[in-house]
Amino acid sequence: MSGEEARSFEELAARADGVLGAAAEIGGALRLMGGVAVRMLAPDLGGIDPANRAYHDIDFVGRLHDVRAFDAAFIAAGFEPDREINTQFGTVRRVYHHPDGFHADLFLDRLEFCHTIELNGRLNLVPRTLSPSDLLLAKLQIVERNEKDLIDAAWLLLNHALVESDPNQLEVPYLVGLTSGDWGLFTTANDFLADVAARLRSIGLDAEPAARVAASIERLTTAMASAPKSMRWRARERVGRRVKWYRNVEEIL
Repeated sequence: MSGEEARSFEELAARADGVLGAAAEIGGALRLMGGVAVRMLAPDLGGIDPANRAYHDIDFVGRLHDVRAFDAAFIAAGFEPDREINTQFGTVRRVYHHPDGFHADLFLDRLEFCHTIELNGRLNLVPRTLSPSDLLLAKLQIVERNEKDLIDAAWLLLNHALVESDPNQLEVPYLVGLTSGDWGLFTTANDFLADVAARLRSIGLDAEPAARVAASIERLTTAMASAPKSMRWRARERVGRRVKWYRNVEEIL
C-alpha cells in the first residue's frame, strides 16, 4: 500500500513464519505466496543483488471456509484486520496491518487479477508456500509487470526443474493444461516469458544462470505452443488481440 517503506526479506519472512505458525495451531490451510515465498524457495539468486528486489508486504492464500481461523491467526501474530477492506471485499481478499508499518494480503480460494487462477485443492501440495508451479503461474498472469515480477519468475525457473509430476518442481503438464484451455492466459504468459528472456542479463543474472533460465523458458514456451488447444481457445484465438483478453487489476478491488 502507498506510503509503506521497503523491508528486508529476512524481516518479512520471519513475520510470515509467525502467521503460518499461528495458523497451524488454530487450524486452516494457509500458504505463503508472492515475492517472499519465491525467495524462500530460491537459494540460488543467480548473481542478482538481493538489494535489487525490494519487499513491501506479505501475501498469503487460504480457503474461504477457514477465514475466521485466519483472522484469529493474524491477530495472534500481531496484525490488525483492516475492517473497511475486509467488510467490503472479505470473501475475496483480506488485509491485515502490522504496527511496524507494513501489511499482509490474504487471498481466498483463487487469485483474481489479470486472469483467474483457481487454487482450491492446491494448498497442501508443499509446506509453507504455494507450489513452485502456482507461484510461477501467479507471475505469468500479470500483464503490467515490473522488474520485481521478472526477477521472481527468473528465480523460480533457475531453482526448479521442469518436470512431469513433482509438486516441489515446475510441473509442465499442469501449467500447459491451463494455458491450453485459455487463450488469454496463454497470451499473457507467453508475453511474460518473452519479457523475462529478453531481460535476463539486465535484471542482474550472471551469464551461466541466465543461459539456464533461457533454456527453461524455451522448453516451457515450446510445450505451451505445441500442446493441443481447446475449442474455446481456438475460437478466442480468431478474435486475437483486437479485444482485450485480461482484466486491469485496479478494476477488481
